[in-house]
Amino acid sequence: MDSQLPIDIHLTKLLDWILDRRHCPRDWQKNVLPVRNKINQAIQDMPEHPEITSLLSGSSIHYFNCTKIVEILKETEKESKNIFGMYSSQRMKDWNNIVSLYQKNNVYLAEAASILQRNVAYEIPALKKQINKSQQLQTECDEKFASLTKSINEVNHQIKQNCSELGIQGENISKELKELPKQLTNIFNDITRKCSSLDKIYKFYCDYVEYFFQRKDSEALCILGYLIKKGNTTVYEWRTGFEPKVVEKPEIAFYNFGDEEEKSKEEETIDFGDFSIDTNNIQLDTLETNGDGIDWGDFEVTTENAENQLETIDYDIDALKSEITVENTGVYVPSDGIAKDTDAFTILEWAETRSLLLNDLVKLATFLKQKLNEMETDSDNLIISTIMQDAPKSIQSFTEKDIQKSLELVKDVLNFFKTKKVEQLIRINDSPNFLKRLYDQFVSKRKSVERFAKSQEQSKQKQKDLIVEENDLNEKLKLIVKKTKELQKFVCEDLSKKYNGVRINLMGEINLI
Repeated sequence: MDSQLPIDIHLTKLLDWILDRRHCPRDWQKNVLPVRNKINQAIQDMPEHPEITSLLSGSSIHYFNCTKIVEILKETEKESKNIFGMYSSQRMKDWNNIVSLYQKNNVYLAEAASILQRNVAYEIPALKKQINKSQQLQTECDEKFASLTKSINEVNHQIKQNCSELGIQGENISKELKELPKQLTNIFNDITRKCSSLDKIYKFYCDYVEYFFQRKDSEALCILGYLIKKGNTTVYEWRTGFEPKVVEKPEIAFYNFGDEEEKSKEEETIDFGDFSIDTNNIQLDTLETNGDGIDWGDFEVTTENAENQLETIDYDIDALKSEITVENTGVYVPSDGIAKDTDAFTILEWAETRSLLLNDLVKLATFLKQKLNEMETDSDNLIISTIMQDAPKSIQSFTEKDIQKSLELVKDVLNFFKTKKVEQLIRINDSPNFLKRLYDQFVSKRKSVERFAKSQEQSKQKQKDLIVEENDLNEKLKLIVKKTKELQKFVCEDLSKKYNGVRINLMGEINLI
């Protein structure tokens, strides 16, 4: 009864089990090498047969494959059989010799056990690992493709947004950018018109300063006042008080958007998203009073101070004086009446006078904000009411609602300066190289889109190759698993014959593949 119990052998111990029971000598490997050489020579001359092709594919050829080949050759080489039942075919002789060498000392059994152990421990796990790696790389390709798509969309959105800010279509970047400087005239006309709408507010400010602080009209918001009265004249006329006979503007730079390098590499890098007019850098130089008036000292006006520290701001904000004023008798006036260099620019074209205008607008907004705050908190103040009784009618007639409306008008002018299109056009006006850098920004973004698209194609192609590779690996895995199972069956059956038909079971990972 005990003899009929199955024999369980763990795969990792199979070869040792065979050697320990002397089914095969321990030096079996030296006997296998000549057999392998004969197999390599014999497979060079094989008949066309689907079963033989299947046996020769996949994993290493072993003894049980050889016996199958001999059975097939008995059919394909039957014409070479002589009257004695022997085959004259060299193929049959070669493969019969191989089978005989395998059977000597049961060398085939040790080799089969070694193949089983190698397939289960190394070959099959290696193929599975390659398949998993291929699948992981495919997932990475999908993620990279999605990431590149997102990057392309973001860059295209940036290009579209930048075109929208500049007021161009983006169809012909080079041509459209070169047309931008032509829009400056309309922009400056809009600014002049908006400033002209502040004439009543300017008059109120001047009267207020003159009444309360005895300051002259000419000292209050000089650039804003000049722009309201005279318009966007040349700097020459603002500086001298005389209209030039001839205006000789500097030559306009030729905008070349070729592949040449920028001449000026020291210019700051332009950021489409972060540029803004920083009013924190606008400094106000106050004038000293010679009489009994109060010296208000030096201070800096910022938009933050205007909003958060209104109670500390003084109305007596002196206008920033130019180095040469029209009132002074020492003004240099060219006898030929020709406006050259910076004198040929208009008030809004020249960066310095434009900064002075911004300074005036910030001061006016600060004044109105402070005045509005006082009117809201000191409406019942008897002293203020008494002082205001003797004030000019232009001051008394300004109600809280008028102040609020005036403040909105001033803010509207300041906000117009801060719009992206106006900012960019002013930068173009101040620096011709800026237009070239704008073009380079667009070209760089377009090249980025092309580069991302090319990477997408490469990623897609790589994914296709990986899919093909995975399919090949799966086919190899199926084949080696199939042949391993077949070899397991052959080994168990062969060992069972040696033990009078007792069932042999191989245990371990071989049953999990």
